[in-house]
Amino acid sequence: MDKGRRSFANRALMTRTAIIFGCLAVLLGTGQACAQIGDKSPLVRATLITEHGAAKRGEKLTVALRQIITPGWHTYWQNPGDSGEPTTANWTLPDGVTAGPIEWPLPTAIPVGPLMNYGYADQLLLLSDLAIPADFSGDSLRLSANVRWLVCKDICVPEETTVSLTLPLIDPALSPRPTADAAAIKAARDALPRVASWPVRYQSAGKTIMLKVEALGGDGTGVKAARFFPLNWGQVANAPSQKASFAGGALTLQMERGDTGIDSGKPLEGLLALEDASGQRRGFAVSAEAAPVTPGAAAPALDEAGDVANVGFGIALLSALLGGLILNLMPCVFPVLSLKAYGLAREASDRRSRHLGGFAYLAGVLASFGLIAAALIALRAAGLAVGWGIQFQSPGFVLALIALFLALALNMSGVFEFGGWFASTGDGLTRKEGLAGSFFTGVLATVVATPCTAPFMGAAVGYAFAQPALEATAVLVMLGFGFALPIGLLSLSPALGRMLPRPGVWMIRFKQVMAFPLYATAAWLVWVLSVQQGSDGVSAAMVTMLAVGFAGWLLGLPSGAGVLRITAALVIALAGIASGAAMLTGAPQAGATAEAAGGSGPRAEAFTQNRLDALLAEKKPVFVNFTAAWCITCKVNERVALNSERIAEAFKQRGVTYLKGDWTLANPEIATMLQSFGRAGVPLYLFYSGAPGSAPQVLPQLLTESIILGYVEELPSSLKQAKGDM
Repeated sequence: MDKGRRSFANRALMTRTAIIFGCLAVLLGTGQACAQIGDKSPLVRATLITEHGAAKRGEKLTVALRQIITPGWHTYWQNPGDSGEPTTANWTLPDGVTAGPIEWPLPTAIPVGPLMNYGYADQLLLLSDLAIPADFSGDSLRLSANVRWLVCKDICVPEETTVSLTLPLIDPALSPRPTADAAAIKAARDALPRVASWPVRYQSAGKTIMLKVEALGGDGTGVKAARFFPLNWGQVANAPSQKASFAGGALTLQMERGDTGIDSGKPLEGLLALEDASGQRRGFAVSAEAAPVTPGAAAPALDEAGDVANVGFGIALLSALLGGLILNLMPCVFPVLSLKAYGLAREASDRRSRHLGGFAYLAGVLASFGLIAAALIALRAAGLAVGWGIQFQSPGFVLALIALFLALALNMSGVFEFGGWFASTGDGLTRKEGLAGSFFTGVLATVVATPCTAPFMGAAVGYAFAQPALEATAVLVMLGFGFALPIGLLSLSPALGRMLPRPGVWMIRFKQVMAFPLYATAAWLVWVLSVQQGSDGVSAAMVTMLAVGFAGWLLGLPSGAGVLRITAALVIALAGIASGAAMLTGAPQAGATAEAAGGSGPRAEAFTQNRLDALLAEKKPVFVNFTAAWCITCKVNERVALNSERIAEAFKQRGVTYLKGDWTLANPEIATMLQSFGRAGVPLYLFYSGAPGSAPQVLPQLLTESIILGYVEELPSSLKQAKGDM
């Protein structure tokens, strides 16, 4: 496992260099770490303990090195990950007595900036077995070991000590008395990773390694998360996230190839950590054999939802471009596109203004998608769960959008105009205002597009969220380019420009008509806020809208000092938003679904992983709908496809349970499910047939009744007779 790693001495030299530079931080006022180093007390206190107070000739003796680690610091597993060194013990033992290797507990993943280390914190026991020969002479057994370790926090400190212990030797017929540490040693032994009883295979193609367990059996009961800790350095990249998917007791874990990779035909060894809903972790030692890669299996393929099942970087870029184009057809984008449509019509006779406006719109979209990429990468680096449209999970963000859309709608309705006030500053500034407006329209279009996902887009965004920063940014910016492309072509193409109607009096009415999609968007956002915050949310929205409306009226007054009027309007609007936001301090609504199924559709149960696992254990078919109140695509699908009498009757006749997972507010359990299917946002529709070992079907992001009924009709005949209480 030492292949590709520096020796302990070299790492110790680097560590001491890091200490020197770390201590220089005192000059900048960050001397806490150095103060701890200067303290005579060690950062890790080590002692040698045993389960019994005596030893026997001819038997093995389990000893434990107990390490109590200073809070905030950590030591390392036998494969420390991207940096660090494992603890070592150099034994000094009587003649004939031999020591076995350290039995390593299950480590935890410790992110340190862009690196990922594997190690331990707080307190641990490192067990070793000593073999005592039957002919050992003497009345006592003297044990001693020189122990060395590396302990790290903001910096790393190499430490070492000598631990020793003397035990009396007793007759083999006698039973030694347990020590006060016996229970702790037994618990440590019981928690050691055990050898997996199920076959494990892996496939390696390009930069991707897929670890596959066909059936976890009883060990898979209640498993919610998994992580693989490679035994040998360099086979698996440590820092990238590992994507786990569970279906019918099977586990697939997607990882990224490390610096050295895996030699052809060699096993992939390590520990597989399985975690249940309560956070309890169990470790299993696995030695995965290489499975042959089917020719063409590594090539990307489209699934039935129109997304990419096995995505590479090139396919992700293409999918992002196509997804961005289709995103313009999503209903959440219509209101903002109406703003740009009005702008293009206004500039139809001015080719130069139309071209510059198109470039400004493109710049606004690309800058916004670049900012989204940077923010999501930063949140991911901080260890937070991220997803497409997560900003809409913030009631404060939704409230600010309500104010913004209402202000834009009032402006389009003619309640107030900025144009007259800006006119006094000259024609040059007026032109700048036009470009700024186009840029801002691109920004706003991006903001309101984030609750929606489109075909091809889901897999591209899911791929981006799991990649390094450069690739993630490239995919998201390509998504923005595809999103801006139709307006850009309309602005730049002479042929398309000639199709635009010429300016005239009709434009005043057109502008006023285009205000109503913005009013509708503000009303929809009020409903979203009501789902998130209940009556408190509605009250906050009403106060904010009243303040914005009054501010708009002030701006539209024909007399008085323009600057004072605008200042007063801004103060009133900000006060309204602040007072509205104050109402949002109430507890969010606890409902597990965004709304009850409307019309005559099937009745939905709240999604939980435990409920899904229980249904699958009973071999029942399940339809899962991951949705959110702010996702218009989700709402359209529910109205058009799901909430119908035909669907309700089909579900009832075939015993299909309908689970609805609401992501309107942050929900880590739903975020984990989305990530396991390579998705970064909603909607996501899953259909489980209930057949043992079968994988769920991922339905298209744009649903129809016939699509859902097609999956229901394909249920195995043995399941068709099951009647579910819907």
